[in-house]
Amino acid sequence: RRRRDPRMRAFVAMAALAQTTGLRCVIVPGNGCTGRVADANWYGWAETALRGAGVFDEVVLPQTMPDPVAAKESVWVPYMRDELGADASTVVIGHSSGAVAAMRLAEETEVAALILVSACWTDLGDASERAAGYYARPWRWD
Repeated sequence: RRRRDPRMRAFVAMAALAQTTGLRCVIVPGNGCTGRVADANWYGWAETALRGAGVFDEVVLPQTMPDPVAAKESVWVPYMRDELGADASTVVIGHSSGAVAAMRLAEETEVAALILVSACWTDLGDASERAAGYYARPWRWD
């Protein structure tokens, strides 16, 4: 019997959600990916695993991110919506700054679901996080 990779367990919950046809998945990395996103952290692995699992009609991992170090809300949220096509048929997997951007995206754009990895809701006292613009106003989680 073949053992399933333990990291894959994180994606099992998506299988039930993805039984609905037409769902797509967008993976949004954290800041600092100055090269190919697939080569950083677990992003390339997740893209391959999700495509192999066949639970989504499409899996999108951007080649690169605009403004990859500062990860400004004014750049990332429109990019997610307009370039990556995040909409009501999209499950957004966001990591770190990508998770925070996904939360702000969902305030204005209907998405199927958010999967947040290492998300935070404050700037943690960090000046560069504060400068990104995500924390300047209250969250609208209602």
